[in-house]
Amino acid sequence: MFPEERRRRILEQMRSGEAVKVADLCTQLGVSEASIRRDLRELERSGLLARTHGGALPNEGTMNEPSFAEKATRSHAEKVAIARLAAGLVQDGESLILDAGTTTLEIARQLRQRKDLTVITNAFHIAAELSDCPGIKVLVTGGEVRGNTLALVGPVAERTLADVNADRLFLGANGIDLKRGITTPTQAEAAVKRTMIESARQIVLVADHTKLGKVAFATIAPVTRAHVLVTDRQFDPHAARELTARGLQLLIAQ
Repeated sequence: MFPEERRRRILEQMRSGEAVKVADLCTQLGVSEASIRRDLRELERSGLLARTHGGALPNEGTMNEPSFAEKATRSHAEKVAIARLAAGLVQDGESLILDAGTTTLEIARQLRQRKDLTVITNAFHIAAELSDCPGIKVLVTGGEVRGNTLALVGPVAERTLADVNADRLFLGANGIDLKRGITTPTQAEAAVKRTMIESARQIVLVADHTKLGKVAFATIAPVTRAHVLVTDRQFDPHAARELTARGLQLLIAQ
């Protein structure tokens, strides 16, 4: 297979927004690691991807944001596993903030049978998921609806969140980078997420491995502002060691 054909197939595989691993590409394309690494270097030089330890990620623009429906289909099995592990942190009687997002929606689904919970959210879909649960009181922030993410943002959402003191926040993000921190495509969502952080005693960042190394337009907070990161087993081990050294507790969903 010619290099051009290999590179075309690598890019096709990344169209779903998923990361690719060198070892997997070697098996699929029947070539050596050295060949795959050369292909990834050339694609990175062309601005078509961003290399990571052991693989590569799609090189999306910092303002790019897939629709909620598109994100719901990406890394779905990993998100369910992350949600199951994250929900295990919750004790009956707690107050929670659930950020808008596809992973936090899966957390809500894991909490449906819990008792004596209070959930504050800026997401219609999460409120609807929990609305018929007798053991859960649901508060919705209000605010302006962002059509792309179904999140409520703006001053009304921020004021509502600023007036609560929650036990735990489950925070989503579009990007996690050791230098640039936790990021999201819009300043409006970043502002709401920062208010959530200030209103919770424990910050639990929930993100699958594809978010690592990505940097979106608006910074929410340094990575070290979170107390716990719940992710999946494909998360880069070098980055995991770096985050642990900086004081984060890492929980890896199997």
